[in-house]
Amino acid sequence: MGDDASGVGSPAWVPRTEAAPMPRALTSSDWRARQVGKEAMMELSQAPAFVAAKVAMLADSCAAAATRADELVEQIAHVRDRLNGRVRREGDDPAKLGIELDRLLAEETTLRRQRPVETAIIDKCRTWLAALPPETPLKQIIPGGDDGLPLSDVRARVKKLKSAVEALKGVPVSPPDIREKVRTYVQGLTRPVIGGIGAGESLAVRWPMEPHVLMAFLEPDVLVDRLMLAINQIANTPCPLAEREQRIAKLEEEIDRLQRTEEAIVVATGAPREAGCLPWVVLGVKAIEAPSVRAP
Repeated sequence: MGDDASGVGSPAWVPRTEAAPMPRALTSSDWRARQVGKEAMMELSQAPAFVAAKVAMLADSCAAAATRADELVEQIAHVRDRLNGRVRREGDDPAKLGIELDRLLAEETTLRRQRPVETAIIDKCRTWLAALPPETPLKQIIPGGDDGLPLSDVRARVKKLKSAVEALKGVPVSPPDIREKVRTYVQGLTRPVIGGIGAGESLAVRWPMEPHVLMAFLEPDVLVDRLMLAINQIANTPCPLAEREQRIAKLEEEIDRLQRTEEAIVVATGAPREAGCLPWVVLGVKAIEAPSVRAP
């Protein structure tokens, strides 16, 4: 598999010596099926070096954050003691101590908010890697096509594109038997409401009087055709299914590229990651599957 829209790729890592057949990208359904099944799982030691290095970097970052959190507790307590007079140090300025306390509290708040995010991300990365069969090739993806956008703009574009994908996927797809369903519905419109059929009762028949019901009674096929026309318009807005699928694929490619650009900016600037980062994006890889060769 060569370079793609996600960035400039390096040769896929294949932990086997034999040549692999044409690979395909693994889907979310593949991951779910493998987690349910009893297939062998990839160990971190089997992953390529760049993946192991990224996992180690994430783990080190989480450990450093935990250490810093402990330091902040002690520093905040110490500054409060000096500010309240419980501890005296020559030259202490209450105004400066107040500023320092506010700075430490702000850092503690940021760290408390970010630590669960980073912990969840590394857990997702390890879980995702563990769900891969040992023979899964992992291709390193190096983000390309720098747009020169700040991190906030990249994230805003990702959010906008995700909304567009959600809207396209939300368009209903008519089942093959939709016309039969419509016909059954139209036939049901013409059923009268009948009462008084018991012994000694007067028969009462009430016919639906709405215009569309009358049309269903007199011209059922015409009403079926009109309903099918409306259904087809809904199912083909803003475009037919085949075109929608192509649009979705292109949008998801661009989302993947931008998410990898976002991760590169985070690594370069030290900006905090957002919750929900995809593990393969954080690890900078794409998993591909080489189908086994079937015996003739």
